[in-house]
Parts: sequence; C-alpha cells; structure tokens
Amino acid sequence: MSTALSTLTLTPEAQELIAFSQTFLATVTAIKITSADEAQIVVDQLRRIKETAKTVEQVRKEYTDPLNAEVKAYMDAFRPAAEVLAKAETVGKGALSAWDTEQRRIASIAADEKRKADKLEQDRLAEEQRKADALLAQADEAAASGDVAAAEALEEQAAAVQTQAVYIAAPVTLAPEKPKGSSSRMAWKARIIDAALVPNEYKIINEKAIQAFAAAMKENAKLPGVEFYAEPVISIR
Repeated sequence: MSTALSTLTLTPEAQELIAFSQTFLATVTAIKITSADEAQIVVDQLRRIKETAKTVEQVRKEYTDPLNAEVKAYMDAFRPAAEVLAKAETVGKGALSAWDTEQRRIASIAADEKRKADKLEQDRLAEEQRKADALLAQADEAAASGDVAAAEALEEQAAAVQTQAVYIAAPVTLAPEKPKGSSSRMAWKARIIDAALVPNEYKIINEKAIQAFAAAMKENAKLPGVEFYAEPVISIR
C-alpha cells in the first residue's frame, strides 16, 4: 500500500481490491498470443479486468460520493459571496477604466494643443528673426553708404525685434494624480471582423468535427489535406 493510501481510512476489503487490481498489468504484459486459444485467454482476462474496474469504481464512489456532496454543499454556500464580489470588482474596475480612458483622452487633447501652440510659437520666432535679419541687412547697406545714423537706428530696431523673439513655451497640462494602490496600462486585444481575411497560421483546425465526419462517412470520407483511415477497435463483452 502506498504512502498516500496509508493516510486514508480504507476497509481491508478495499485495500485488498486495490492490491489485486495492480496484478493485472503484469499478467497481460507477459502474454504472447500465438494461437486462437491464447487469444481467448486474453479475452477472458480482459473481461475480468473490466469487471474488476467496475468494482473498483463502485467502491471508490462509496468513499468519494459523500465527500463530493459535502464539497458541493460548501461550494454552493460560498458561491453567492464569490459571485457578488467578482461582480463588484468588475463594476469597480469598469468605473476606473472609464475614468482612466477619459483622462487619457484629455491628456491627448492637451498634448495636441501644446504641439499646435509650440508650432505657432516657432513660426512667430522665425518671422521675428526674419524681420531682424532684414533690418540688419538694411543697417549694413546704410553703413556702407556712409549713413551712420540710419545704420544705428536700424540696428536698434533689429535689437528690439530680437528682444521680442523670446521663446514662450505653451503651458503644460499636468496629468491628474492617480489613486494609490492601482495602476493602469493599455492592453491590446483583437476582435475578428472578417474571418475569411484572417491568415491561415491563425486559424485552428476543428479536429473534433473532422473526426465526426470520418465516423459518419467512413470509407467515403474525403477532405482536402486530410487522410482518412480505419483501425481496429477491440470491444470486450
């Protein structure tokens, strides 16, 4: 008797049945069928194996059915609590998911608005710099012609324009503080919208349906990519 069985309370009859059942494998393994009489011996042995298996199952149920009934009773007693807790968790997570999705939407809009504002500011700076460069070019021309006063005036105007050309960053919208004890991430999933367009490597062959088709059609079964064959099935009555 194994260590596992020694911890159980089994009747001597049940222990004897278990020990007796373990002798059949060695018996049938040693058999070599060379004649019809020996084949009949194997059939008779298989009948005894089936009868013993039925007895083992009946005795097992005498021990396990009451335990299973008790387990089921406990499961039924706790199931309402487990179901309502699971539902409550789903509702709570749904609310958090909706809030998180809305915050991501708001943050995305804010980021887009900041990009647009930064682009406008960069365009403004480029235009101011273009104006300053044009004034400096005019100042160079005035200086070259000997009009020092005009050159100085144009340089002052260019300096004033450059002073205005200071980068003003768009305000950053801070993300709302996340509740403590939770985290969120984007989990990518998939849904089938047109099964015909799904690549073959992502399609699962329905082997149960093919086996049923083979059993129904027998020798007339034909399907592309499938080989149908027959093999003997031994039944002991």
